[in-house]
Amino acid sequence: MSSTDPFDRMRFTVRRISWWQIALVVAVALAIGTALVLVAASVFLVVFPIVLIAGAAYRLFGPSRSTPGAPRRGGPTVIDAEYRVLSPEEAARDSRRR
Repeated sequence: MSSTDPFDRMRFTVRRISWWQIALVVAVALAIGTALVLVAASVFLVVFPIVLIAGAAYRLFGPSRSTPGAPRRGGPTVIDAEYRVLSPEEAARDSRRR
């Protein structure tokens, strides 16, 4: 026998959850949370000193700050020259001279 209620199939039932199931879910959530906190703390305790030492080394041994307008040391070296393409005969003659 079919029902005339269009929402008959959409009804849901609420199941009662016992106290031990709630306690189990809470215990699992606390265990996962504790594990995540421990992993985050251990990563922080390992990575933070490395970053701190690297920052101090960069500060001490990194590129020096110069005053604005002063020539920079160790900058790129520009070589200005004129180039020409040698013909095969000129290249052979030049290699024989050496």
